[in-house]
Amino acid sequence: MSKIITRSPGSRQRGAFTVGLVAIALTLSACGNGAQAQNPTTGPESAAASGEPVEGGHLVFADVVPAPRWQTQSATDYRQANVLNSVLDRLTYYDAETETLVPWIATDWSPNDDLTEWTFTIREGVTFSDGTPLDAEAVARNLQVFGEGITDAQIQPNQDYKNFVSAEVTGDDQVTVTLSEPNANFVRATSSVTSGLVAPSVFELDNAGQNDIAQVIGSGPFTFESQVPDQEIVFTAREDYAWAPETAENQGAPYLDGFTLRYLPEVGHRAGSVSTGQADLVRGIQPVDEATLEAAGHSVYAAAGTDLSSNHMAVRFENEEVSDARVRQALQIGTNREAIKQTVLSDSYQLSGSILNHGAPGFVDLSEDFAYDPERAKELLDEAGWTVGSDGIREKDGQRLELTVSASSNSVVIKPVFDLMVQQWAELGVKLTSRAGDNTFFLQAQTDETVPLYGTRAFSYGGLGPLYGSGGTLTLADDPEFDELVDRANAEADEDARNEILAEQQDYIVNEQAHAIVLWDEVQVYGAHSGTHVEFTTGAAPIFQGAWKEGE
Repeated sequence: MSKIITRSPGSRQRGAFTVGLVAIALTLSACGNGAQAQNPTTGPESAAASGEPVEGGHLVFADVVPAPRWQTQSATDYRQANVLNSVLDRLTYYDAETETLVPWIATDWSPNDDLTEWTFTIREGVTFSDGTPLDAEAVARNLQVFGEGITDAQIQPNQDYKNFVSAEVTGDDQVTVTLSEPNANFVRATSSVTSGLVAPSVFELDNAGQNDIAQVIGSGPFTFESQVPDQEIVFTAREDYAWAPETAENQGAPYLDGFTLRYLPEVGHRAGSVSTGQADLVRGIQPVDEATLEAAGHSVYAAAGTDLSSNHMAVRFENEEVSDARVRQALQIGTNREAIKQTVLSDSYQLSGSILNHGAPGFVDLSEDFAYDPERAKELLDEAGWTVGSDGIREKDGQRLELTVSASSNSVVIKPVFDLMVQQWAELGVKLTSRAGDNTFFLQAQTDETVPLYGTRAFSYGGLGPLYGSGGTLTLADDPEFDELVDRANAEADEDARNEILAEQQDYIVNEQAHAIVLWDEVQVYGAHSGTHVEFTTGAAPIFQGAWKEGE
């Protein structure tokens, strides 16, 4: 489970494994009460009073906005991940408490000496929800699609499976993956939600079919039951589920009978839906509402997203305005993060110490290196040749130092943070235009290298290479020097030695080149109606297999 800051008067956390479920849904004004009553004289009520999980009941989960697609490799944000985590299983699971990968569908794995082959032993007796076996053949087919994609169905390869060559069945219960280059981090990628395993029949569908949640067949603890298009999706528990990750407290079927996902795009309505019981669990609670929920006896869960990068602005450094490392470094140390914390964020949020979150494997705290120093920031801008113009904005060779940043509307704090940074950077002589919350522009900016700043946090299962290396998804530029650091880490079998190289990578991104203006650790803040018990993955997704509700 994820490390969680929990503030829940009068309630305990209890959980097992499994995961968040998202669905396209109805506005909560039409939801009705999400809590199903238990007879107060029954055994389940007594179990709740003693802190033991209660079996039965249906949970209503409200997410922020609908997911546009459901194909496994596209599950790169919370809208998909929160659902597919509970519908699809994976080969491995990252356990935050032990900070290790633990068995799930794979009971064992090992590399060859040069880290170009990984052999997985597949758990026996696992089936997909359609009854077909999740055996070595099925695993090999999934891995092949992850590595190669499906051209005819316009399915792209998984970004974390770089240098994939093949996946072959090498025994009754064994699959061997061959890579063209060493990759010590490959097995970590198999714990990603984008590595969720589906029945091979799903890969025979066209693109639309693979992106239809009703046709996604997994081996997870919940299965699709029904949907009202653009309003809600209902999932039901799988009674024969018996193959949770090794460290899961609940090794069997979910306690819940099922769950329904609805969505609440209006941030101002989310706390109210928790208070009234229209939803049992809501993602995206704004900081100003946290204390109100707690005072009313409800719970606030701050689920740390250690599987992701920190929240930051990725700098597209091939743009002329930010091509000089001194400009990027000035922006890094000219950002007053403590003011951001005090003005916008709550105690649920921890300021960044690196491009990785504090709880991530290999994290090093670099915060002293980029401590707020506006005078030094101005000196760096002067040294880079940017002088203050008549209106206070710096200029160089007739060009003004004007930058635009994009970000989606899914974060409740990113827009006010960027609005504050507009003011902070203006004091440096930098004109920042924030397009946070403009989703149309955000989608354009994902692949438009002319947008100089890209506000994001990204899953980093494949390491920092797929994000910041050549061909990476964030800077959209080649970086041979960083590629060399990635290659060194991937070829290093010793974990301590590999972490030393990872420390070099972080220093390169944050300090030396300042390709990322780091802000705060990734966290998703949830509100839970009183009596709702849930834990979270290291990807900040709800674990619904172990979730339960107290009787009424």
